Amino acid sequence: MKRKDAKEIVKEKLPERRYKHSKRVAKTALQMAEIFNADEEKCYLAGILHDYSKYDELGEMYQVVTKYKLNPRLLGFKSEILHGPVAAVKMREQYGVDDEEIFQAIKNHTTGRAHMVLVEKIIFVADYIEPKRTQPGVEKIRKIVFEQKNLDLAVYEITKANLEHLISKNRSIYQNTVECYNYYNMVKE
Repeated sequence: MKRKDAKEIVKEKLPERRYKHSKRVAKTALQMAEIFNADEEKCYLAGILHDYSKYDELGEMYQVVTKYKLNPRLLGFKSEILHGPVAAVKMREQYGVDDEEIFQAIKNHTTGRAHMVLVEKIIFVADYIEPKRTQPGVEKIRKIVFEQKNLDLAVYEITKANLEHLISKNRSIYQNTVECYNYYNMVKE
């Protein structure tokens, strides 16, 4: 898929605000690709496409999880977790985006996982630090990425912040996020 085509399908589907967010994630991913020697095209495409299913109906998402035999544990979660795996499947099945790195980056951009590949880590982090993000601690993560150039540490810090947030809200935590935290806690140095 070409960049222009990816932008078009996202622009047609998402509200303007979310489309602009996707463009910022793609741009941030390109900046990070240069720093970490990643494939720029894969980073851009995963960045622009990552939120494609963000506003899909929950019932439709559950159907995709079931039809494509995704992890059945996903059925215990809502759109915040489901939109990544559902978008990844839709990109593969409906648009022929069959690159495994792009697939995994879209699929795991909200939860992370242990042993992420480079493009996957970049999208996970770019989604968190794109320029309009203002959550507490985001400047610290930006410094880790752009000054310290430590991608594993950035993944760890984001996952830690996500876990703290979910626990403070008494929310369920998807298994991949816990595994992501444990793995990057060991390799972050």
